[in-house]
Amino acid sequence: MAVGKYRTGALNAENTLQVQSAVARNYRPDIDGLRALAVLPVVLGHASVRGFSGGFVGVDIFFVISGYLITGILVRDLAAGRYSIAEFYRRRILRIFPVLFAVLATSSLVAIGYLLPTELVRYAGSLGATTLFSSNILFYSESGYFDAASNTKPLLHTWSLAVEEQFYILWPLLLAWIGASRMTLLRLTVAAICMASFVASILFLNINPSATFYLLPTRACELALGAMLALTGNPIRNRWVNDLLGALGLAAILTSIWLYDEMMLFPGAAAALPCGGALLLLMTGASGGWVSRLFSLSPAVFVGKISYSLYMWHWPVIVFAKIAFLQNGLTPQMQVIEIGVSFLLAVLSWKFIERPFRTNVAHWRTRDVFKGALMAMALMIGTAGALLALRGMPDRYSEEQQAVANYLSMDVELAYRRGTCFRAGPQGEIDPSCITPKTRKPVVLLLGDSHAAHLWPGFAQNPGQYEVLQATVAGCRPLIHPDPSTRCRRLFNDMLLKWAPEHRPAVILLSAKWRPNDLELLEKTLDKMASLNLNIVLIGPIPQYTAALPRLLAVALGRGDRDLLRRSLRTQQFTKDRQLREMAERRGIIYVSLIDLLCRGQTCKTLAKPPIPMQFDHGHLTEEGSELVVRNILPYIDLAVERNGIGRSNPNQKSIIPVAREDSLP
Repeated sequence: MAVGKYRTGALNAENTLQVQSAVARNYRPDIDGLRALAVLPVVLGHASVRGFSGGFVGVDIFFVISGYLITGILVRDLAAGRYSIAEFYRRRILRIFPVLFAVLATSSLVAIGYLLPTELVRYAGSLGATTLFSSNILFYSESGYFDAASNTKPLLHTWSLAVEEQFYILWPLLLAWIGASRMTLLRLTVAAICMASFVASILFLNINPSATFYLLPTRACELALGAMLALTGNPIRNRWVNDLLGALGLAAILTSIWLYDEMMLFPGAAAALPCGGALLLLMTGASGGWVSRLFSLSPAVFVGKISYSLYMWHWPVIVFAKIAFLQNGLTPQMQVIEIGVSFLLAVLSWKFIERPFRTNVAHWRTRDVFKGALMAMALMIGTAGALLALRGMPDRYSEEQQAVANYLSMDVELAYRRGTCFRAGPQGEIDPSCITPKTRKPVVLLLGDSHAAHLWPGFAQNPGQYEVLQATVAGCRPLIHPDPSTRCRRLFNDMLLKWAPEHRPAVILLSAKWRPNDLELLEKTLDKMASLNLNIVLIGPIPQYTAALPRLLAVALGRGDRDLLRRSLRTQQFTKDRQLREMAERRGIIYVSLIDLLCRGQTCKTLAKPPIPMQFDHGHLTEEGSELVVRNILPYIDLAVERNGIGRSNPNQKSIIPVAREDSLP
């Protein structure tokens, strides 16, 4: 899951705590190096660089660092008798606000230029929430598999900045209440908070994964883990043992970056690997061993110093680049450009925004700092309110553009039956009612991922003579897996090897966003189905685009560029279509080519009917698009039922159903 379908992490805002206190004398360059290890995977993961699918764990590393550093400072201030809540927040404001509001102001200007009206309204909401450090709550409320495409939310990465600030509203008060003189009670309290939060994270991950990901109660354990280390220190004095533990910590972080991906349940128990790794590196870094020396190298330290700016700029750069260049995926050239621009902005931001506010911190009067913070917040909230009042400034676009663009905010999850027959993530189970026949009609079983679920609205409107049952899981193809190690694999193994042979549906529809590495397993699955004498209809790939189809339609209308839609087609779909067709024909399985149904050459049908797009994003069908596609699929199901088995030659599809085509633009 992506939660919402795409994962982001946010950076520890207390990036270099070189304030004029005792902590300045204890500066550890290896911690800046650890920040580099955290921020680089986040940036590279968001830029879709191979090998960094688990880069989102960088946020967990930063949470641990933050808890360690800030708790250490607060406890030392308490012990020295100079503890001040106002001083704490003055330092926080000077550290966080300058870069944050520079990013917000710049993002707002670019958003007005590039975002469509519904997107700009949504952006305005996130702008206000980010200003009030509550964006994690907003993004949780919006979360879902088809949640307005995370790649059009320029401020999505601010969710964990909100988590941190919510934590630090309570944390200084708790420390002041207990006091530095009662260290045993303080340690026990922090340990209890850490344990309770971690247990809650594990327990609630299956119940509400989005809340577990975004909200403070299930994230506090990561900040509290760093705080525990600040209160206890490293009791190990043997340098060789420290080196070994440091190596284990580094291995734990690298393993999570390499092996984790968007579809795994997170945080929960899985967060223990990167958080534990960060804890070990913090604990052993002061020993001067080889791991500490590695993280103290100048390049690593420099990246760590700019890491706050790098994180704050990189996500808006990636989002706006995708929007401006109409790219849902990234080419190697775009990856290099986005990463390069992010680093350039980070260096400039660090030099001209961060450092001036960190220099001579004591010279910034508390009253002036708070006054400036309130003015900046008022300006951003005013901007957000104006954009909301203006309804996203729709007058920037024609009525035709607005009509198609409105489908970018389409809520299809109810129509796809999310939560019952469509599992939009690796959690939860298919409701038994979804696969329980209720009539005596021939049963059609629809299996697959979201590219199967998007056929359901069409079947619901036009089921023909059949009772259609649905078992669909986002991101999981309907294959028989020799290693059913995940819940979705077990589901489809059970459906194809147990449920189907027992219930003998008239037809099993297999539909998915097929990937190249699925083909070998798909062949074995089809052969196994044949041996069980099950009647399969294989659905081929649907036309997909480099950006959301409503956006492409709106831009094409604005430019008068009718060829834009053809240029934006993903040609890989045509190759997959040929491969799957040949696979089905070799086995005599009925194959439905959605490419043949919807395309003529490299021009595909883009409107279900004016002004309704066929698809609301880069590939998933609108309800009207689903109805049109299913109407064209039903004759194939009729043929499969008539054959009442498998092993015969594939029909000439074009002679069975007229191909649905029309002009691309309204």
